[in-house]
Amino acid sequence: MNTVSYLSVRHQRFYFRRSVPKNLRGVFGQREVIRSLITSDLRVAQRAAIAMADLLDKLFEKISKGATLLTQEELRRFSTRVCQDQTHVLLTEALETFDNRSDEDVELEAFTTRTFRDEILVDLRKSRLSSATPIVEKYFGDRAESFSKAIYNQLCRAALHGLADFYSNAELIVKGELEHPDLILEELFSEEQEQTTPCNSEFQFQGVIDKYLAQQQGVWSTKQHRSVLAIFTFFVEFIEVTEGIRATKLSLENISTKTARAFKELLQRSPSNAKKIYPTLNPIEMIDAAERDGAKLLSTTTQNNYLQSLSSLFNFAIQELDYVSSNPFKGKGNTKKTKLNKRSQRLPFSQEQLTDLFSSPLYTGCKTLASCHKAGRMIPVGSHKYWVPLIGLYSGMREQEILQLYVEDVRQYENIWVFDLNLNHPDKKLKTIQSKRLVPLHEDLISMGFLSFQESHAKQDAKGRLFTDAPMAADGTYSSTFSKWFSRYLINIGIKTDKTSFHSFRHNIKDGFRNSGCSDELAENFVGRSTGTTGEAYGQGFSVARLHEALHHIEFDCVQIPAPEVRQ
Repeated sequence: MNTVSYLSVRHQRFYFRRSVPKNLRGVFGQREVIRSLITSDLRVAQRAAIAMADLLDKLFEKISKGATLLTQEELRRFSTRVCQDQTHVLLTEALETFDNRSDEDVELEAFTTRTFRDEILVDLRKSRLSSATPIVEKYFGDRAESFSKAIYNQLCRAALHGLADFYSNAELIVKGELEHPDLILEELFSEEQEQTTPCNSEFQFQGVIDKYLAQQQGVWSTKQHRSVLAIFTFFVEFIEVTEGIRATKLSLENISTKTARAFKELLQRSPSNAKKIYPTLNPIEMIDAAERDGAKLLSTTTQNNYLQSLSSLFNFAIQELDYVSSNPFKGKGNTKKTKLNKRSQRLPFSQEQLTDLFSSPLYTGCKTLASCHKAGRMIPVGSHKYWVPLIGLYSGMREQEILQLYVEDVRQYENIWVFDLNLNHPDKKLKTIQSKRLVPLHEDLISMGFLSFQESHAKQDAKGRLFTDAPMAADGTYSSTFSKWFSRYLINIGIKTDKTSFHSFRHNIKDGFRNSGCSDELAENFVGRSTGTTGEAYGQGFSVARLHEALHHIEFDCVQIPAPEVRQ
């Protein structure tokens, strides 16, 4: 029996047992890795041992070779491992020690687990990763020092996700629900050969996803990367439920036009924010729950985003990986309906809404910055909350474009003050090629004291960010946190509607150009979009002077903010 690598027998069950190399001592916090293979069949145990050894080797080999990022599947495995190890310890302790516990003890311990989980989720949102350092070092030992910062932080985030999941399990355990289905530890190696043998296809679905996302690295924002990955994950869950094909066995060849059509039909009945509303349900169960609850369904645009993302994945496989079959998602999106509905997705602010916004406490006097919707004596002219909506109104710039500005990006060009939208710093992101542009400052902004605000920051750090009080969110953008605050502010002052948001300022500026008689080409150029017309490809585009002139033909009667000396 000892001639079989990594196998040992205990109580008529096979175990995986492997000595850890000296340079990896500390991995899993021990000199040996010992795990039950959950079988008494020698052939199944042999296959499982080989698979487990391969799983352990690949991660260390990939890191040691200087990989830039780990795949989502690798991170999921590590996160699951952290969760399961912690759950195993607590579950064992509960089974051994729980005896005649009082209701007060149960509720106190449940409250504590919820509190710990909430703290971890806050750490994730704010990218506070120090609490995960001991976990990463426990599993990877001294080798962690050789990891790149990106990989190390990936592992820290995966560890925190694992801890958050563990505390969900912990609440079940302390409440005495020890047989709850969520506490069944994942059997990494089933006794069925089908589950231990990966897909043999060259076009294994997860492998194609990894290659596709790797190609977009540095092109997509973190937020877009996660959004597309979530779409692929949802589709894989749909396949597992409807066709019984596990993720590890799924290949492109398994996905037919019939499958794509069925997925489209599912999307038409799926609720929006499904994972937030029904986190424990699969795609089919979500539909039943949504119909029962009367939940809001996915918009046509969101449905098309799902279908287009999958279509793009297949196009990538065809064009880059020499996949010879057809694209089952081609033409599945309802693009005509999307175009017809596009203008109604977001509306401009009405003149009444704009007047109410710029005469609200944020601009006339508020209680505190945290309670800026309440009337008081404070006018927070040093805060990004004060300036970003004004810049949005007078420029139509996107939230991220404004919030990522550096002090040096506010400068003069041919004697005209401009916002220079560029990619000169690693934290900057622009949506399209056309987004890189010079946007003239309106004279109203200057008279309100914006240049004085910029100058004060230049004295502190001429090379730093302009809005230093606007933090970067966990998704790598400055706009996510601000967008949520701005929506809450609109609600608090009573002007929020379903179809108005910060993006409405872009509609306002477009309407302003239309009403002042400017061409659509100039308006699109100003806000950083392409008209797609042939004529646009000729010449050098509109001069800053022409854009400046056109901007000042727009009426901004809704804003009556006095100059700084008057406010004082």
